[in-house]
Amino acid sequence: MNDQAGEEPAPGPSETPTPAPDAAPAPPAPDAPGPAGASGGGERAPDGDASSPADPAAVRPSDEQGGKRSAADGPLAPADGKPVPEQPVSFEESSAVREHHSLIKSNRSPVSLGPNGNAVYIESMYGAEGGPHRTKVQAVPFPEDIVTAIYVPVPGQDELESSLEQHHVIVLYGEEGTGRRATATAALIRRSRPRYAVSTLHREDADVVQGACEQAADVLEKGHGYLVEAGARPVTKQTLDRLAQLAVRADAYLVVTGQQSGFPGTAGDARVFEHHGPDALKVLEAHLAALVTRHRLRCRRDEEDGGPRCDTDSVSRFLARVTGDEQLRSTLGLARSVTGVVQLARVLTENIHAPDEDLGDVIGRWRDWLRLLAREMLGLDAGRDDTGMPAPHHQAFRITYAFFNGHPLSDVVEAGDLLSRIMLPHFGVADEDLVHHMSEQNINRLVPQEMRASEAAAADARSTFRHALLVHDQLLHTMLESTWDAYSRLRIPLLDWLDLLVGGRGPGRERVRVRVAQLVGLLMGHDFDFVYQRRVGPWARSDSGVRRVCAALALEMAAAEGGAADRVASRVQDWARSPGMALQDSAAKAYGTSIGLRDVPATLAELGRLGRKPEQAGFSSIAFSTAWLFLAGRVDEVMAELDRWATARDEYLPRHAVRTMLALGRYTVGADRPGRPALAELALANDKHAELLVTLLNRALITGETSTRAWNLLARWLPDADGADNEDLATLYESLAPRIFTGPLKGRARFHLNQVWLPRHRNSMTLRRVLAAI
Repeated sequence: MNDQAGEEPAPGPSETPTPAPDAAPAPPAPDAPGPAGASGGGERAPDGDASSPADPAAVRPSDEQGGKRSAADGPLAPADGKPVPEQPVSFEESSAVREHHSLIKSNRSPVSLGPNGNAVYIESMYGAEGGPHRTKVQAVPFPEDIVTAIYVPVPGQDELESSLEQHHVIVLYGEEGTGRRATATAALIRRSRPRYAVSTLHREDADVVQGACEQAADVLEKGHGYLVEAGARPVTKQTLDRLAQLAVRADAYLVVTGQQSGFPGTAGDARVFEHHGPDALKVLEAHLAALVTRHRLRCRRDEEDGGPRCDTDSVSRFLARVTGDEQLRSTLGLARSVTGVVQLARVLTENIHAPDEDLGDVIGRWRDWLRLLAREMLGLDAGRDDTGMPAPHHQAFRITYAFFNGHPLSDVVEAGDLLSRIMLPHFGVADEDLVHHMSEQNINRLVPQEMRASEAAAADARSTFRHALLVHDQLLHTMLESTWDAYSRLRIPLLDWLDLLVGGRGPGRERVRVRVAQLVGLLMGHDFDFVYQRRVGPWARSDSGVRRVCAALALEMAAAEGGAADRVASRVQDWARSPGMALQDSAAKAYGTSIGLRDVPATLAELGRLGRKPEQAGFSSIAFSTAWLFLAGRVDEVMAELDRWATARDEYLPRHAVRTMLALGRYTVGADRPGRPALAELALANDKHAELLVTLLNRALITGETSTRAWNLLARWLPDADGADNEDLATLYESLAPRIFTGPLKGRARFHLNQVWLPRHRNSMTLRRVLAAI
């Protein structure tokens, strides 16, 4: 069999694993697990090699062609009783699944921006970074209005600042909206020299904590402060120790923020603090005082023109009336975040001269301001503006701008143009009336300033590309709800538009597909059955692996944000029990999302049952989903299941076990220990895990479809064990080698060691010890 395929990419929590410099070239690896690795379908090539090609340019998957399959792709169903696998697909298709998992988190809007991972990750498993695609960490200064913003101390402020002074690194974990970044910034400002020398560390499409460990010498400046947003990415105590060591060496200060689930094994650490938000009323009072001061400066100029008198007494009465109002006090509990309280302060200040009896109306408008804004943005009358574009095009572009919040404007323009062409006939506008000119000036006119984020926020987007940024993340939900309710005749065209976006081609298409799946999942919260029958069900039954991925991601979003967890679980179980090959694969992909974490024993049982089906032998979904559960922290359950699969009297289950092992082989135990594979670490701690590793590696090396990837895996593992810190790993590999390299594998191993690996790593003592052992 052909053994020239590249490395099989593995799923993982928002990581971008790349091969070691001496390993064989690998295809583009996914940045996150996604359902079944979001492989887009069967990964096994016609010659039996279950991997994606080493040359991604050679990949032309049928999934990128609107779901159409050519005769060369082979049939989806077996023709002669034997499974006929699909053509391999480029795993680049799944790279934006990282974004999907960064958006689906409990108690947080699924459209919030930021490099945050899925909250379910509780293990520290990272892909090895390196190679030509390695991205750099950048220190981006805070905008002045953020640095100098009014800050209200939180409980434990003195303790956390004292710890920062002592250790140079602290962790603040807590829910989004509690103001943890503001607390971090305030603490860093007091430490930094000169004052306000505070930046946020950012890394495109990769783990910024790992990047800080790797590139601290190039990034950290003496006396400066740095904010590191980890979200829910796993950051262990060992990683914090490494960061503290680097920060002390550079005489810099770091505050890592994130969610509690992202810091396993740090309980009781003096550097780790749970962040509780400040008192909402105190925040309101502080910002009202500052805003009123600015307001009085304007009013002094207006008084000369007959404006309302704005003296000290009137301002004091306003502040006392506002802060003492019972309705306002109860309304503060409705604020989604500290930012929401600040927005209320701004609204109140804008109405400082309103009569006392109008205060209730002002508060009511603040509570519903997003809904009113959405209606205003969608409520244009038929006609044209000075851009020459018909009103429906305004609506289509604003809908698209909101739906693709956080995406590059190129995505918005392309999707908006397509939606316009779908909407125009429903409003009696001919297609030729559409003006095909999308300059930045026109975009600014199409999307009013009230809908867009401030220029400071746009500048803080940390990108050379202009992005769609809403004034508030929750506006996406409101626009989605308003569009669905206000334009009932456009519901089917809207779903058809989303399907067309899934089938498109071109750069960045994977991130568009992930957002489309999220939108469909959110729409299921408004009409589950209609959206499922019209869009999700057809995707799940599709010949296109990409659409099956979208079906799984849409159900995950519906379960996480639409309150439909029970209905979603029922649908996935129906898919798994279906006789249809595509539906079975869709179920396997869905189990590789947070859906599968709801009941891990049941999920593993279903994956094992699916793994026994010959029609699933040509798909990688079972292996990727099982690996995802491992990376999500369910290590013991997954290892026990792999042990059962590896020894099963079944033709197919051992194959899925081997694929899972190869997928996990790319991951290490921590960002600060890139040379320690997670599977090898488990083998050190548990003899049963060591025996399982021997069994799986032996089978992988001797099987034609996986042998190349298995040899490449060992080509990374063995040289990385050199050095005093990894002496235990070198001893492990030396002891396991005689049991792994048995029979014909002994000669192949000697060939690889003598002719391939040692010439590249002439000083590797681990390679020499393994060679001597066999």
